[in-house]
Amino acid sequence: MRSRRWDGKSGCAVEVTLSVMGGVWKPIILFHLMAGKRRFMELTRRVPNATQSMLTSQLRELEADGVVIRHVYPEVPPKVEY
Repeated sequence: MRSRRWDGKSGCAVEVTLSVMGGVWKPIILFHLMAGKRRFMELTRRVPNATQSMLTSQLRELEADGVVIRHVYPEVPPKVEY
């Protein structure tokens, strides 16, 4: 697990929010997740300008920061929802 990117000692909620939300794709990803659970390929179709690797890394960062929850279902092929 990666370390947190913010210093909680500053006490500034805006600074913490910007450190978590930093990046081009995170606000767009969260916009699409506000409507409900989405599978990875649904997000890929809804954010066509982002590459799959960029989408994966942004989702992993959001998961590490505790903003989104990743559900993996034990199926073949694997089913993952955010």
